[in-house]
Order: sequence, then C-alpha cells, then structure tokens
Amino acid sequence: MAVDVKKLKGEGRRSAGRSRVSGKHQITIPIGAFSEAGLREGDVVQVKAQGRGRVLIARMDDLVDEYAGCLSTGGELGLTVRGLRQEWD
Repeated sequence: MAVDVKKLKGEGRRSAGRSRVSGKHQITIPIGAFSEAGLREGDVVQVKAQGRGRVLIARMDDLVDEYAGCLSTGGELGLTVRGLRQEWD
C-alpha cells in the first residue's frame, strides 16, 4: 500500500526541523525537536501563543512541577477545604 506524503519545497537537509501547518491546524513536531524537548508519546501539553508567529508547547507535568508549592498558606487552605467538605456531609 503506497503512502502519499506531502513534502515541503526544497525538502532535504536544509529543511530539517521544519513542518507545515495542515488545513486542520495540525503540525508534526520534527523528531529532533521532539527528542530534545524530552517529549514522549501520550504526553499532555499546553499550547500558548507567544506573539505573532510563535507558539510555546510545554508538557503539563513540567508546569505542575514548576509551580507546585509556590503558594504558602500555612495550612489554612487545607483547613478551609476540609471545613467546606464537612458542611456538605
């Protein structure tokens, strides 16, 4: 079974790391960038615009690790949540 693959103009060594946006707004991440970013199949990512022509893709686990523990409530938040849960019972 033959597979029809669309190629970028001038595809070859010069186009390494390039991709094209499909009609469904999809992009294939080149394997070099994918590997260097430490991404794996099945990762959940967040996608944000970083200005005109720029998009940032970040693995969600990395975001959780980065911001976990940033807010210090001295345990007050946990007490409040437990109190609210008891009101529901």
